[in-house]
Amino acid sequence: MVLKRKIRYEISDLIEEIDAVLPKVNKELENRKQGIPGYGEIDQLEAIKEELEEIRKMAIENKLPPKGERWVRYGWYFTHEDWEVEPSLEENLKEIADIYHRKLKE
Repeated sequence: MVLKRKIRYEISDLIEEIDAVLPKVNKELENRKQGIPGYGEIDQLEAIKEELEEIRKMAIENKLPPKGERWVRYGWYFTHEDWEVEPSLEENLKEIADIYHRKLKE
């Protein structure tokens, strides 16, 4: 999915973006479990999937933390632990993190 590149996003946009990315994460995860080489380790992809699902659930329930307390762990792992995922997937994940952290309308 091509991200919309808006300045401000609605919670529904965040959910939509997560829904578009989760199948890609799941595909990569299944490939690794089947021994198909690619980007990302099983535990890394599972952590990303879990975090996206957690954010999605909070968004659906309208229980997101205050703006200054919204962070994603996987973003830190990409920059500090050298986690790798498929490059276009990484770009999508970083955009979701940015939307979640600072681009949602309040």
